[in-house]
Amino acid sequence: MHDERLELLLAISRTTLDIGSFDLTGKAALDLHLVSADEVGRALESAYDAGLQVGHQMGRAECAHDW
Repeated sequence: MHDERLELLLAISRTTLDIGSFDLTGKAALDLHLVSADEVGRALESAYDAGLQVGHQMGRAECAHDW
Protein backbone atom coordinates (compact mmCIF):
# COMPACT_ATOMS: atom_id res chain seq x y z
CA MET A 1 0.00 0.00 0.00
CA HIS A 2 1.47 3.32 -1.07
CA ASP A 3 -0.65 6.41 -0.57
CA GLU A 4 -0.33 10.00 0.57
CA ARG A 5 -0.42 9.02 4.25
CA LEU A 6 2.53 6.70 3.85
CA GLU A 7 4.41 9.34 1.86
CA LEU A 8 3.92 11.80 4.72
CA LEU A 9 5.03 9.24 7.31
CA LEU A 10 8.06 8.34 5.22
CA ALA A 11 9.00 12.02 4.92
CA ILE A 12 8.79 12.34 8.70
CA SER A 13 10.83 9.14 9.12
CA ARG A 14 13.51 10.41 6.76
CA THR A 15 13.76 13.72 8.57
CA THR A 16 13.58 12.60 12.20
CA LEU A 17 14.68 8.95 12.19
CA ASP A 18 17.03 8.74 9.18
CA ILE A 19 14.87 5.92 7.76
CA GLY A 20 14.70 6.10 3.97
CA SER A 21 12.27 3.30 3.19
CA PHE A 22 9.58 1.15 4.77
CA ASP A 23 10.32 -1.71 2.38
CA LEU A 24 11.88 -4.75 4.05
CA THR A 25 14.85 -6.42 2.40
CA GLY A 26 14.98 -9.54 4.55
CA LYS A 27 18.42 -8.52 5.81
CA ALA A 28 18.58 -7.47 9.45
CA ALA A 29 21.52 -5.14 8.80
CA LEU A 30 19.33 -3.12 6.43
CA ASP A 31 15.88 -3.61 7.97
CA LEU A 32 16.68 -2.79 11.60
CA HIS A 33 17.49 0.75 12.65
CA LEU A 34 18.38 1.95 16.16
CA VAL A 35 16.72 5.23 17.15
CA SER A 36 16.68 7.16 20.40
CA ALA A 37 13.59 7.87 22.46
CA ASP A 38 14.04 11.55 21.62
CA GLU A 39 13.97 10.80 17.88
CA VAL A 40 10.83 8.68 18.28
CA GLY A 41 9.22 11.49 20.27
CA ARG A 42 10.03 14.03 17.55
CA ALA A 43 8.67 11.71 14.85
CA LEU A 44 5.43 11.16 16.78
CA GLU A 45 5.07 14.89 17.42
CA SER A 46 5.56 15.61 13.71
CA ALA A 47 2.96 13.00 12.75
CA TYR A 48 0.51 14.38 15.32
CA ASP A 49 1.03 17.95 14.07
CA ALA A 50 0.52 16.81 10.47
CA GLY A 51 -2.73 15.10 11.50
CA LEU A 52 -3.94 18.29 13.16
CA GLN A 53 -3.20 20.28 10.01
CA VAL A 54 -5.00 17.82 7.76
CA GLY A 55 -7.98 17.69 10.11
CA HIS A 56 -8.13 21.49 10.20
CA GLN A 57 -7.99 21.70 6.40
CA MET A 58 -10.70 19.07 6.02
CA GLY A 59 -12.89 20.88 8.55
CA ARG A 60 -12.50 24.12 6.66
CA ALA A 61 -13.33 22.40 3.37
CA GLU A 62 -16.51 20.95 4.89
CA CYS A 63 -17.55 24.38 6.17
CA ALA A 64 -17.05 25.83 2.70
CA HIS A 65 -19.38 23.17 1.27
CA ASP A 66 -22.09 24.11 3.76
CA TRP A 67 -22.27 27.64 2.34
